[in-house]
Amino acid sequence: MESADELAFHPLKKIEIILPGEKQAFVRELLERSGCTGWTLFRDVAGQGHHGFHEGRLLWNDQASIVMFMAVGSEAVIRKVAAGLKPLFAKGSGVMFVSDTHVVRLEHFLSADGAD
Repeated sequence: MESADELAFHPLKKIEIILPGEKQAFVRELLERSGCTGWTLFRDVAGQGHHGFHEGRLLWNDQASIVMFMAVGSEAVIRKVAAGLKPLFAKGSGVMFVSDTHVVRLEHFLSADGAD
């Protein structure tokens, strides 16, 4: 077992994407095309923005809610995702946040061919 002093932290980028549930398929395909090896999807999120309070409540299907994707990858991969989202946000609602993060199991965030 590794001690805390032997634990390696690997720097990567994290992107958080919050948008209407009806855009889920677009974002999933974009994440795959961009080289993300995985992501987390949070359904039914709520928050306050420029247009007031938005409550992410499921009504009849998962398309009527607000969702949040979170993905981690190399800067190159996250830049591809952000560039792909820019046109979507130019004409629709939603936000994205990009930040520095660290992971312990780097191999889980690299593409199978090693090309990021």
